[in-house]
Amino acid sequence: MADYNTKEEGGLIDRIKESPRTVSALIIILIVAAAIYAFSGESNPQNRQTPDGVAVSENTNDGETNENDDQAIAGADADNEGSESEGAKVASGTNKTEGTTATGEKTESKPIAEPQRTAGSFIEVAEAGDGITHLARKASARWLSENQAGYAVSDEHRIYIEDYIQNDLGTKGLEMGEQMEISFELIQEAVAAANELNEGQLSNLSQYTSVLK
Repeated sequence: MADYNTKEEGGLIDRIKESPRTVSALIIILIVAAAIYAFSGESNPQNRQTPDGVAVSENTNDGETNENDDQAIAGADADNEGSESEGAKVASGTNKTEGTTATGEKTESKPIAEPQRTAGSFIEVAEAGDGITHLARKASARWLSENQAGYAVSDEHRIYIEDYIQNDLGTKGLEMGEQMEISFELIQEAVAAANELNEGQLSNLSQYTSVLK
């Protein structure tokens, strides 16, 4: 029995030796098997470690990217704030410049003097849009509020009185804040002259009384 097995084994080895193709095929099979084993043994640990490593690497890169993005955004915001601050300064300087005239004079309005009273006159002060007639109206109204005319003074009489004063003082434009002195004597003359008007003259003056309202 042992001799039979030995003969069979010896015959198999002899056949392998006699067939080069068989030897080559076996060698190739062994090499491929060894390569597969070696590859599978090395790749499995890498497959287990690589995802974690990649994940960690990606997370690290993402963190750095986010930090860089945050820094870039913060820098852009700082630049924008700086630009806005400079723009505000420029706007502030522009507003200050617009507050002056072409000659560099300030456009701040000057306080208007108050009307005054002397021993024999009223000193009236022109406001915006006032003429001599307006100042005559103010002075005569003040005089009539303090003195008796000797008759019932109507609106028609008032129109005549202010026109009488204006005709005596002349006609000219007045600047705002300009002062004009109107004597009590002139006002008394105007009041006395108004008392001499007849009904027709008073009726004719009624069309101008609306300016007194």
